[in-house]
Amino acid sequence: MDNISIGDELKDGFKPTEAWIKAGLNWLSDIESFYKERASIEREYSEKLKNLCAKGFEKRAKVSTLLSVGENPTVTPGSLESATLVGWNEILTQTESISKERANFASLLESQVIHSITDMQTRYDALRTRWSNFNNELVSIRDKNYDIMNKAKKDYDSACQAMENQRSKSEKSTSDKAQHKYSKRQYEMNCAKNDYLIKISIANRLKDKYYYQDVPEILDGLQGLNEAKVSKLNSIWLTASSLEKDTCNHIISLNDAMDVVVKQNLPKLDTVMFVKHNMTEWREPSDFYYIPSSIWHDDDEMIVDGNELTMLKERLNTAGSTYEKLGRLCTDEKQQVAELVSHRTELMGDTFSEVQMKTPQDYLRFEELLNNSLTSLQKFTSDDTRRVIAEVEIESIQTATEGKDMTIIRVEEKKKKSRFGSLFKKGAHDQPDQESDDVQSLASGMSKIHTTSGGLKKGRLFGAVSRNISMISHGTTSTSTTTDSSSPTATAMYSYTGTGEDELTINVGDVMKVTELDDGSGWTTVELNGEEGMVPTSYIRVVEPVVVASAPASSGKKQGPKVAPRRGAKKVKYMEIMYDYNAQGDDEVTVLAGDKVLVVTEDDGSGWTEGEIDGERGLFPTSYGRMV
Repeated sequence: MDNISIGDELKDGFKPTEAWIKAGLNWLSDIESFYKERASIEREYSEKLKNLCAKGFEKRAKVSTLLSVGENPTVTPGSLESATLVGWNEILTQTESISKERANFASLLESQVIHSITDMQTRYDALRTRWSNFNNELVSIRDKNYDIMNKAKKDYDSACQAMENQRSKSEKSTSDKAQHKYSKRQYEMNCAKNDYLIKISIANRLKDKYYYQDVPEILDGLQGLNEAKVSKLNSIWLTASSLEKDTCNHIISLNDAMDVVVKQNLPKLDTVMFVKHNMTEWREPSDFYYIPSSIWHDDDEMIVDGNELTMLKERLNTAGSTYEKLGRLCTDEKQQVAELVSHRTELMGDTFSEVQMKTPQDYLRFEELLNNSLTSLQKFTSDDTRRVIAEVEIESIQTATEGKDMTIIRVEEKKKKSRFGSLFKKGAHDQPDQESDDVQSLASGMSKIHTTSGGLKKGRLFGAVSRNISMISHGTTSTSTTTDSSSPTATAMYSYTGTGEDELTINVGDVMKVTELDDGSGWTTVELNGEEGMVPTSYIRVVEPVVVASAPASSGKKQGPKVAPRRGAKKVKYMEIMYDYNAQGDDEVTVLAGDKVLVVTEDDGSGWTEGEIDGERGLFPTSYGRMV
């Protein structure tokens, strides 16, 4: 329950979530109206106070389903209500027992309760609007790239038509001019095709990025807004209760009954109920694919010969520079967003796990952090989108040109290998002061990107920790059947079918040994029937082992990274050196036969591998070793 996330549990759930958040904020008007009317009734004593409570019950009944599970839940809640509504019901019930109040109490209600609700509604509705605008902005960017892809398709069709027209003319004329025009049209058609294929990849990647990365972060932002609203509302309710105790000491026992229920209203309880009653069988939108021209029949392979290859080399070079620059920038921006999320948790986390009153300054600080988080996330998302576009271009071109010589002739004052080692060597090393035409691989300015077949990993970057709705139930744990008392176990709460070689298929009720806890990626590594693999953390319930008091190692347990790593990262690889090699440059490393070297960057076709041994990192010839 502590780690429930709307972004992880509801795919493409912005519209229902935003409507739910908006309804909750609009509902504050009902609460504000309640306290205003109560202040007036307090001056007229108990009779009108009783009538007011009747109105409160009626209003609560009207919005009970809406506030508990939203407008159109997939599961009917029946008589169940959200924890906030339960708390509200208790307040109305106890207020109904209060038959007489003083005018001073009414004045205190107006100045300290009603004003706070009005101020909270205004502030939080402005925050909701910002998150909504941010989503609209992301949708606009996504759809814009869809339009760019469609335009590329039209340009490709036009080029095919022009090619066909020129072919017909060339058959009637054998002149050099006609043949030259034919070659030119063919080149234009091939370039248009390549551009169309790249735009398809970009559109698919941005589609995945929107549904698996951008939307979850927006939903978590809205969730944080709602939970802060509930937390602040709890604080206001407790303030009203405290004022009433001071004014009417003879009804302290009735107000204590209110407090007991309100303090059980953990902000995430409403979120859990809303998520449980709105989970649907969401299907990911289909990927875009290459559609050949109806005029010029072709396949979905890029043209990588002649002038087309030169164009791809230049495009790869440009994309590589952009990717390297944005990669460093996005790393810093991602860390900044993660730190802001961490600060928000540190500031308000205790009020989300245990209802308590916070100072107005604490809520102002949280609102400031929430605003700063949105600003930083917007900047990171924008730069990360540009980085993804560059990455897709690199991957698309590298895949299409596998085995091709992507060399570009450049004239440089000094020959210099990149940190990634993609340099072609010719015999002895050049003299430092020698000026020559430097023949250098295009990949020398960047690392060859190795990605899994899935491209962009469809997972979270921030706050993607263990999200198990079932943990809210009763806080109980099942008995472990494993014989290893030093390792935690897990029980499958839902069935899951593995979709990759590193994933495991589990069924409801399976008891597994946890070999690697969730590091923030949303996945846990388990062992079942002798097989090891990863399963979604939200599909299992982890049972921690009993810790012996005298065990000193438990205090030094490493914490997970602040920023979740990408799912499916490559495993560490090593090479065994077969021949001695002495470093001949500052960016090389000396290796001896029999050494085991950690592979930092694999050979990208240049004949060189970057490795690390004994804390030293550098290049060495790939042919001098073998993978182990």
